[in-house]
Amino acid sequence: MIRKIVCIQMNGEFPDFTHRLVMPDYGLPLIGTLLAKEGYDLRIFIEHVQPPNWDAIRESDLVCFSTLNAGADKVYKLADRIRAELGIPTVLGGTNASYYPEAALEHCDYVVFGEGDETIIELVATLSAKGDPAGVRGIAFRNGERTHRTPSRPGPERFDTGPDFRLIEGYKQMTMLDMLRQRRRPLLTAQSSRGCQFKCTFCIVNTMFPTGYRKRDIESVIADLRDKRRYGSNLMFVDNDFTMKRKATKQLLRRIIEEQLGYKFVVFARTEIARDKELLELMREAGVTCVYQGYESIRADTLDAYDKHQTLEQIETAISTLHGYGFQILGSFVVGADTDTLESLRETLEFVRRQKLTYAYFFPIWGHYPEQMNGYRTIVPWYRSIFHSWKHSDGNFVTHYPLHMSPSRLQQLVIDAYDELYGPMEIARAIRRSDLPSARGKFLHWYSWQRVRKGMVEYLPFLQEIESGLYDEDGTLREEALLQRVSADPRWSFREGNRTVEALGLTPLELPVPRSRNITCLPPKFDSTAVHADSVQP
Repeated sequence: MIRKIVCIQMNGEFPDFTHRLVMPDYGLPLIGTLLAKEGYDLRIFIEHVQPPNWDAIRESDLVCFSTLNAGADKVYKLADRIRAELGIPTVLGGTNASYYPEAALEHCDYVVFGEGDETIIELVATLSAKGDPAGVRGIAFRNGERTHRTPSRPGPERFDTGPDFRLIEGYKQMTMLDMLRQRRRPLLTAQSSRGCQFKCTFCIVNTMFPTGYRKRDIESVIADLRDKRRYGSNLMFVDNDFTMKRKATKQLLRRIIEEQLGYKFVVFARTEIARDKELLELMREAGVTCVYQGYESIRADTLDAYDKHQTLEQIETAISTLHGYGFQILGSFVVGADTDTLESLRETLEFVRRQKLTYAYFFPIWGHYPEQMNGYRTIVPWYRSIFHSWKHSDGNFVTHYPLHMSPSRLQQLVIDAYDELYGPMEIARAIRRSDLPSARGKFLHWYSWQRVRKGMVEYLPFLQEIESGLYDEDGTLREEALLQRVSADPRWSFREGNRTVEALGLTPLELPVPRSRNITCLPPKFDSTAVHADSVQP
């Protein structure tokens, strides 16, 4: 019988730009809330709020983890200790488990794929009744020497429950003294939709939210916002696209305005919002202060390769329009595609400066997800992968061999870009043009960047060592030399995706990789009839 459940989320080992925030992720508190509503005694530990308590774990009947790649090493270590010392069953969900269940199941008993709202309730009830987990859809577990995946489960059509942050151990409203003492600021999270209608090649959304784009009931969102107001007034909507269904978004914004909740919101939205003045006016009136936009590249061929469905002209129009409405803008760029060059990336940094973006992030491609929609191919061929450890998989570190620059050159470019963008000169420029919100934002990012930078700089010698002899004088990758090296010593290549493909009984991963399968960051259109794995989809 399962009565007491502990839910745990661990930080990545390296700080990122959010490490100065107290910001509980949305997913695990929601899973905990759903279990608590079923009558289980629930405790949630979010490491950066309060680390997991061993006594609480020891007294529990089940431990549920959620993790991104960056925290996987820490989760695996704790799960191993629980298994060795306590023998308590463990469940792992989140991005890392959904993509790499073979790796996760070496440390836990069950994996939950994708959206776990309904799956976790059924799984826990089955385990509590000592039933057969093979009847639970959307999970994986070990059956002897092989991984058994049950049939896939779509995400819920309705997801109106809001996470109860009171279940998070140690979570409370931060006073000004708390912020000064901890040198951190609170940022709340809420959700008004799930999924995305687009299918950008580098993005995990279509795997993690396979049911597609859905809006949450407006009144449930309002109730959630009322509840969260007790903790503060700064909130980020974690929707992959807050404005995808504009009619429903406008209705929500009008309700927020009616409620006079007094929030300052950050939202994710595509460039198309620049075409809808009514939407932008409602966003400003409702309290949206910052818009996060995924620009990804300023090159037409890279945007096309990413299936981004936007142009540089649309990006520039969106920036101009959003600035005209007084929004701060955070633009993100995915760098390291085969179409990228050192010059184009320098032009990207100049574009950020010229467009006066408040913030910008530069994410080296993590191209090692075996995506179902591409026939479980990765957008970076596995022999061009670089894997030092899970902790280096947080989006800040170069983890592949780019085609037109060495890994260390790309990593150094990212470091230089942040040094410049969040340096004293850019802060001074924002002050001179009387853009005090941008100046403040850049200063806070400069403060965070000092810790983030350290890990990237320490990673450079590793990249320089493993790339030696693999690039021509002009910086072009010598693929044949890389193939020979990986064939002889695959030690630093990423192989967890291969294990997933092999477990699914799909194509072998022999070397050399045939050119028809060498997609080099530019995935071809995939013929789904070539794969016979419908019964084992994650």
